[in-house]
Amino acid sequence: MKVKSFYRMYQQTQELNLVQQSLREEVEVRKQAQAALNKKVNELHTILESLPQIAFTASAEGRIEYANQHWFRYSPNMSVMPQTAAGESSLDEDLQLAFRSGTPLEKETYIKDLHDGQYRCHLLRVTPMREDGQTVKWIGTFTDISLQKQANEILEQKVQERTEELWQINKSLEESNHDLQQFASVASHDLKEPLRKIHLFGAMLRDKFPDSDEAIKPFLNRIVYSSNRMTRLINDLLNFSRLSASTGFEKTDINQLVDDILSDLELTIQEKNAHFHVSEIPHIEVIPGQIRQVFQNIISNALKFAKSDVSPEITIHSELVSSCDVNAPLDADGQYCRITISDNGIGFDEQYLPKIFTIFQRLHTMDRYEGTGIGLAIAKK
Repeated sequence: MKVKSFYRMYQQTQELNLVQQSLREEVEVRKQAQAALNKKVNELHTILESLPQIAFTASAEGRIEYANQHWFRYSPNMSVMPQTAAGESSLDEDLQLAFRSGTPLEKETYIKDLHDGQYRCHLLRVTPMREDGQTVKWIGTFTDISLQKQANEILEQKVQERTEELWQINKSLEESNHDLQQFASVASHDLKEPLRKIHLFGAMLRDKFPDSDEAIKPFLNRIVYSSNRMTRLINDLLNFSRLSASTGFEKTDINQLVDDILSDLELTIQEKNAHFHVSEIPHIEVIPGQIRQVFQNIISNALKFAKSDVSPEITIHSELVSSCDVNAPLDADGQYCRITISDNGIGFDEQYLPKIFTIFQRLHTMDRYEGTGIGLAIAKK
């Protein structure tokens, strides 16, 4: 019995020694883990202290464990959240809701500065730190965005004021354009009436006395010619002023429109022995009256500025393209139509390209080519 009892005691002592050794090893491991954790926490606190924002950490349950020095500008201690402005929800409610749901929180809030009593706008961000799918800690920051907020509000106010100014300017411009169109219409009518009389009486004098003094006839011809030119100029100016008027777009058969123009210019075409090559143009959305002016002015120019020893060859070609760009690639299903008008006329030096589209600008004298210098300006507008 004694031997048996001593043997059992020996076994229990050995087992107890093994358990004690295991406990010592586990304690050592936990000490090392705690030291590593403390090191990480200290590193995290150092990082949070270096931030220019308010920064804090909270336990998985939502208890504030640490806050950097900026926190105490807005709260007397870590157990009290900064005070929000009247009408806003409290930060305790917002944070507890985030802690319970386990989702990040981001919101703008006004919190009270304990130094001057002012409420400053901050952006609050709270993010969970997870290990093995479990939230172990929360990290939060308050970023002061009051200056940015003020700048945005000032900018929005400036934009609103500028928009109002532009609206007033546009309204004034519309009224001015309307008045200008009325003036152009009345002025053209009042100017054409005396011109009509000058032209009529000049032509009557020239035709009634065909055998009169040869010295007088050139002056009468000049009167008739100048009155005709002035009438054309007034009509062109009136057309130019009307281009600003709002007119509706409608689907138009451009082929028929070009045929009508060529019919109107039939005598000039026969006189110059001109040849036209017109490809099929799709029906497109245009302002019919204005697009007619564009084609008529460009085709008239092609006939007017033809070479003297070569029959004019004028080509009108259309193609569907992918975008509203001069150099857009071809696209059989494109929503835009590019129309090219080319001829074998005298052309012009490209250094004068901007000049030819300016109203009243001409590259040739009146004695060589007639015109008012408005045709291409109307086409461009």
